[in-house]
Amino acid sequence: MPDLELVSHYCRIESWTANLATGVFFIGAAARHHHGLPGDGDFGLLNLVQCYDAQDRQNVLELYEVAAMRPSSFCFSTTIVQDDGGQIPVVCTGESSNFSDDGGGSINGIFIFPTFRLTQKKSLHNQ
Repeated sequence: MPDLELVSHYCRIESWTANLATGVFFIGAAARHHHGLPGDGDFGLLNLVQCYDAQDRQNVLELYEVAAMRPSSFCFSTTIVQDDGGQIPVVCTGESSNFSDDGGGSINGIFIFPTFRLTQKKSLHNQ
């Protein structure tokens, strides 16, 4: 069993789900806040990924597209770009299942938000 106190020192983990029949995502308060989404109301995939680093968006969309078409698992990491230029790292992992003939199904997963924030454009050499 992981040491949850230790894990919470380094990151915040929140579960999420997406309804494939409606395209609606259900995420927690911290994920809504970090993604710049309102505290209530429905939203879809494009609302979610619009704040991601522009270089990663297409790859993320493709991962979700594959997961929406057939049972699969995925994982990605990117940064959420803030209005002030800061960046919040995020790791996402998910799995699709429960497919039905009427287009139903779901994708379930977790977001992992490290507790630090990047203040400049990420570099492969100084993270």
